[in-house]
Amino acid sequence: MTTAHASLITSMHKCGSIGMIAAAAISAMALTGCSSTEDKVYKAFRCAKVASLLESDSAAKRAMSKVTIEMEKLTMSASPEYIGRKLNERFDEEAPLYRYGPARRTAVLTKAYESSQCQIYYK
Repeated sequence: MTTAHASLITSMHKCGSIGMIAAAAISAMALTGCSSTEDKVYKAFRCAKVASLLESDSAAKRAMSKVTIEMEKLTMSASPEYIGRKLNERFDEEAPLYRYGPARRTAVLTKAYESSQCQIYYK
């Protein structure tokens, strides 16, 4: 695992707010076919965040390992901390799950985790 990946995973653990939980779940379900480097990293990040929030750290690490080359490209122009912060901000903006109760949040996270989009990253 690269320093950039470790930093992002650390950022994911530091930012475990309810809003992020919501964003992770809804975001993971709405993956799109964008092709930019940042979007590729973000797709993996969303699934990694969902896995992390469901306490599946190994799946989170596997998801981020799928975008090693893209992460290296991003860290050539910005620090891993900055990238992690921007990914978390984007994550927070996509879906404010803080509106849900604990049972509903868990259900949404589980659905996102089990989605075909995220399962690709966990293998």
